[in-house]
Amino acid sequence: MIVSENEVYQIVKKSCISEKIYEDWADDIGKAIAFLQKNNIDGFEEFKNLICMTVLKKHISINQEKNKLVAENVNPIQNVIPIIDWLISGDSKKAIVTNQIISPLIFFSLLAKTSQNYGGTFKISNEKKEILFKISEDFKFFKIEKLKGYFIINWFKSKNVMNPYNTKKYLPSVKLQSVKKETWEYLSQKAYNTYVPDTTVSRNSGAGAGLLDND
Repeated sequence: MIVSENEVYQIVKKSCISEKIYEDWADDIGKAIAFLQKNNIDGFEEFKNLICMTVLKKHISINQEKNKLVAENVNPIQNVIPIIDWLISGDSKKAIVTNQIISPLIFFSLLAKTSQNYGGTFKISNEKKEILFKISEDFKFFKIEKLKGYFIINWFKSKNVMNPYNTKKYLPSVKLQSVKKETWEYLSQKAYNTYVPDTTVSRNSGAGAGLLDND
């Protein structure tokens, strides 16, 4: 089925909120999925598969050791966003992943969107400090399902100062995207769980069309 990039963003964001994910995280994840769709990657299906994973029921911890964060696994909807915030908060900071990057496409998209907002480049290296990926806003996405091993993640500030609060040009557009109908219905049901129930009290408080037809 055909939907707009903005509709993808809205449904993903609300699906995250229905899963008790922080609203600001949900906003970032929604934009990351829309960004994947814009780059001809089925981020919508990738997101559905991610929230269906049983690993989400387990707590994924992050440990701080001086100027680095260490995590056995990173997951885009559990601990990636605080790791990104940590990396861009100062110089010479890094994050270490000792086992697996879960859903690497969504992970890459979150990094690319951060570069779009703040500038700079993320570099992911292996244990030998060999650079595996360089991720900026113009990163060329490719299909990848698993990323296991030992990874070092750094952010390198760009010379040009970005204004992260000037976000108008970074918002999802009305450009049309193709998504699977069954995936859309599954995530729409999750999004529906965030809506205010249709009652007289909710209508009196401003939800819905109102009590009169003219409303």
